[in-house]
Amino acid sequence: MENPEPLVFQQSFEGLIRALGDQLDDRCAGRLRQVGVNAKGSLAPAYPLDVWVGALRVAADTLAPQAPLDEGAAVVGRRFVQGFSSTLIGNALLATVRLLGPERMLARMTRNLRTGTNYLEASMAQVGPTRYELTCRPVVVAGFYVGVFMAGLEASGARQPSVQIVRREGEEAVYDIAWS
Repeated sequence: MENPEPLVFQQSFEGLIRALGDQLDDRCAGRLRQVGVNAKGSLAPAYPLDVWVGALRVAADTLAPQAPLDEGAAVVGRRFVQGFSSTLIGNALLATVRLLGPERMLARMTRNLRTGTNYLEASMAQVGPTRYELTCRPVVVAGFYVGVFMAGLEASGARQPSVQIVRREGEEAVYDIAWS
């Protein structure tokens, strides 16, 4: 069986648009339109992965114009979780995260990540009492997930969370996730 075309669902774009907040001016909306997203109109049910990557680049450049892409994307990731939490699906997901706590939230990360796409896979290994190695594939902009995981840890009640990219190989990214 052939792999389906990688798609990113509408709620991910809603979260991204909300992450932009008041930075979503006419210039930003025009740049998003150039990559295939009408941020001021109706969103499609799903978009190809390249449209998501283009929109993510625009958002990173808008929210952190002086930062390298991965750092800017981490800013977008954090704000994305905040914006996504104001969507119907995101609100339900974040409410669950608060109840689960950090360990159980991470254990459900594969399902959590797949609420926004049809392609992303994640696996996790515990390497210490409050330290995990999370592998995601395929990942195009690894920094985005640094921000998403950090905001998820904070929402789950983790104290002093830390998220770092420890390895990139092709489309795979490995994150060190820890808290005290």
